[in-house]
Amino acid sequence: MKARAPAPVLAAALAAALLLGVGSPARAGYRIHEVDPEFPGEVTTYWFQGGKVRVDGALEGLTMIVDTKAGEGWLIDAALKRFAGGPFDALAAELARFEARESGEEPADEGGDEAVAPAKPHSVEIKDMGPAERLLGYETRRHRVFVDGELIEELWIAPKVDVAAEVEPAAFATAMRKLLGDGMSVGQGYEESAAYRALRAAGYPLRQVLYFVGEKSTLEVSAVSVATFPASDFAVPKGFARVGYAELLLGEGE
Repeated sequence: MKARAPAPVLAAALAAALLLGVGSPARAGYRIHEVDPEFPGEVTTYWFQGGKVRVDGALEGLTMIVDTKAGEGWLIDAALKRFAGGPFDALAAELARFEARESGEEPADEGGDEAVAPAKPHSVEIKDMGPAERLLGYETRRHRVFVDGELIEELWIAPKVDVAAEVEPAAFATAMRKLLGDGMSVGQGYEESAAYRALRAAGYPLRQVLYFVGEKSTLEVSAVSVATFPASDFAVPKGFARVGYAELLLGEGE
């Protein structure tokens, strides 16, 4: 069994915004293309609109769709015309059953005596380095993110790219973690701090430099489109066959 692993660009998927109310008129959303300059042919594309997010190119062979308002997520395999997904709680339960079968153990009881104590919160400090260069025609401000005193990220935030008008940052981060499961989560444990959430709500990073495990990687936004996208961009195509969530996420049976 071959497990798919998210591409590094998925770490940039923690940008977000405000949900639209039921019955609100259609509004413009954002489509954003991101690349790693070291791998320019590998593009990750994000759609943000009305509390929904679509991600292409971050997870091998699959499109991801999350609806932060409905609490649902979907994986779509366009090549084989199949899909999986549903409410996050149901997906988590299915993944737990699959992992229990693979390990030969019973699914863990979250309320049992062996429940893991919550991790100690990280100390997160954001330093505003002031105005930076224009990127894609947008003014940016450079910020440095220190976690427990260590430089973890540098971000060139463009306030005018107001993705935060579409999907709330913490809701999107939580939705992606639930969709992928803890075993494939790319979060580092500090993204849901109040300071980091406020930074990501202030605009979209058109450049992001990551420092993890002694390695440096860069993400660059190569294009930004502002438009009203059809509902079909955030839906499973008609005629696709439904399969098991663990099967699609982990490549079971391939």
